[in-house]
Amino acid sequence: MRRYIGLVTLVGLVAASLSAANAAPTVTLKSLLLEMVDRDAVAKLPSPAYTCRQASSHDARKNDPGNPANWHSNEDFGNFIHTEVNEGRREWVIMEHEGPGAIVRFWTPLLADKDKQNIRFYFDGSSTPAITAKFNDLLSGQGFVRPPLACTAMTGTDLRDQLKAGFKAPRGVGGDLYLPIPYARGCKITLDSAPFYYVINYRGYRPGTDVRTFSMAQVDAEKATLKRVSDTLGGRPAPGVKAQARRAMLAPGEALAMDLPAGSRAVRSLQVHLSPAEAGQALRATVLEASFDGEATVWCPLSEFFGAGVRLYPVQDWWRTVAADGTLTARWVMPYQRTGRVALRNVGAKPMTVTLAVAVGPWAWDGRSLHFHANWRCQIGTKTRPIADWNTLDARGSGIYVGDTLTVFNPVGAWYGEGDERIYVDGATFPAHIGTGTEDYYGYAWGMAGWFSSPFMSMPKRDRAPTGDWQGYTTTSRVRLLDGIPMRTGIKHDMEIWHWADTKVDYAAGTFWYARPGATHNRPTQPTEAGAPLSELPPPFAMAGAVEFETLSVAAKSPNLIIGTQDAGLSEGQWSGGMQLFVQAGKVGDFVEFDVPVAGTQPCALTLYGTRSRDYGILRFTVNGQPAGHDFDAFHLEAVPTGPVELGTFTPVGGKLRLRGEVVGSNPASTGPRYYFGLDCIVAR
Repeated sequence: MRRYIGLVTLVGLVAASLSAANAAPTVTLKSLLLEMVDRDAVAKLPSPAYTCRQASSHDARKNDPGNPANWHSNEDFGNFIHTEVNEGRREWVIMEHEGPGAIVRFWTPLLADKDKQNIRFYFDGSSTPAITAKFNDLLSGQGFVRPPLACTAMTGTDLRDQLKAGFKAPRGVGGDLYLPIPYARGCKITLDSAPFYYVINYRGYRPGTDVRTFSMAQVDAEKATLKRVSDTLGGRPAPGVKAQARRAMLAPGEALAMDLPAGSRAVRSLQVHLSPAEAGQALRATVLEASFDGEATVWCPLSEFFGAGVRLYPVQDWWRTVAADGTLTARWVMPYQRTGRVALRNVGAKPMTVTLAVAVGPWAWDGRSLHFHANWRCQIGTKTRPIADWNTLDARGSGIYVGDTLTVFNPVGAWYGEGDERIYVDGATFPAHIGTGTEDYYGYAWGMAGWFSSPFMSMPKRDRAPTGDWQGYTTTSRVRLLDGIPMRTGIKHDMEIWHWADTKVDYAAGTFWYARPGATHNRPTQPTEAGAPLSELPPPFAMAGAVEFETLSVAAKSPNLIIGTQDAGLSEGQWSGGMQLFVQAGKVGDFVEFDVPVAGTQPCALTLYGTRSRDYGILRFTVNGQPAGHDFDAFHLEAVPTGPVELGTFTPVGGKLRLRGEVVGSNPASTGPRYYFGLDCIVAR
């Protein structure tokens, strides 16, 4: 009997050993950090398996896609799960999860009046927080987490400014935390004052997954790992294998193709070079095509594939680098089991010279290996009314969604990015991810960025520098290192088009995902759109014979009246000369006077051009002390040009006319300050 029991025990021990050998490894702070910089990991089905979830301050009325009024509501701040009292403190709970998991991304705008707000992380049912920190400091790299694992999306280059000693993170920009924070049985996150905006991405592992809960002691123990990972994230790695390169002049419709070495291998680096002189149109009209094991998986213009958009400005993230000399580098790992083929195709109207270099290395194809996909959708002249969801991808298969690049051409200065992402996973009819705005999805905030680079998010320099002027092209990218979204059967990715102006915009999106062989999607090739001439802004408008108010000296004004200029904010039309004089009047009776130069001594008719807006007042004009025109109500729900305001005919004195504008009231519908006004230019004929 003892020998029989011993044999059973031995068999059990062997089985247990085999099971342990095949089991997924323990999830720890260190394992997640190393996974973050393991380029091969993203090209395999995750082990251990997880779902990517999201908690955010999104408008809770967004609960029925069939109800447009609620589905496109925009009160997406200040929302939370509930409040509770801990150790005598009232705390606002913004995230709760039961089961093993890990926080992998956290975003908030850095609001100055939240500088004293504390955030607390409670793990595994404990009533004592494992992390207590100043919220703004933690998410801006000013606390115990340093860039690039915590950083601000602000105008800068490769986070170098944020790594300098003495750097102080500005307010009014986005703060982003990417330090992975694992937990074994559950997590609760609270704030000690009412929340503003926030978005949290976290992994939910299957029950029974072995996860080691985060502690500050682990941060100290893993200082070397943290430094190594941070340095790796900020570097520009070589592919490690020799690249094949070919150069060609491509006539319209022609392609430069490269068959890859046969067998189980993977593309390790892909580089394209274009002439900087051709780069604008060529970035959009040159399309990268790729097929692996007989399946066409990549069709995407270089503009979105590399995150450059249609301008050649330097930018970099973990997977891609764009250089000013026209060198575009991608480090996506692209495995194949038997065959691979990569090509560049000219779908434009002009010939172009291109160089294609591909580095291929070994890959052990197995049941977890995935094909790389990059797809593109473009819609030119997209109406912004009614507000609607715009689908970028609907994919079917088993794999993981790993990022996207969005290029928007906006013909007006008004902000286009209020729209939220809606991401549906595995056939669900309600999105697993709803955010708080397009710019929040891409890691910045309130449109307060001109360009930025980081491993996780990037924006090459956009067309207009002022933070309030969003005319022209803007390209933003988000790549998902630990916050990739696994899918068992598919994923649908929508972005809400929510623009402040009723206009038409051009949208182009590149989407990046991995899937097992046989995956399908809804994005056909679009050579006509890729080859179409780029939309461009008209040259700056200047009214013939106009005197610009911003060029005039103020002859007289009310005490303490604030007068400045604006070069952005119109929802339609343009200001002559590209800007207006902005008068921040605060009460009835506030006034400003100018001496308008006029040639000659003959009477002349005056026509004034200004602005109407939601917080503007009612104005009365006089010229040389005489009434001029009628009282003018400058209220309008959106900021728009007034068109011609006829003031009448007046005789100049000493080569000038003294013009006075005075606030005499306010429209009952006017909001906020209610007495502001804007003056663009004046014409004397």
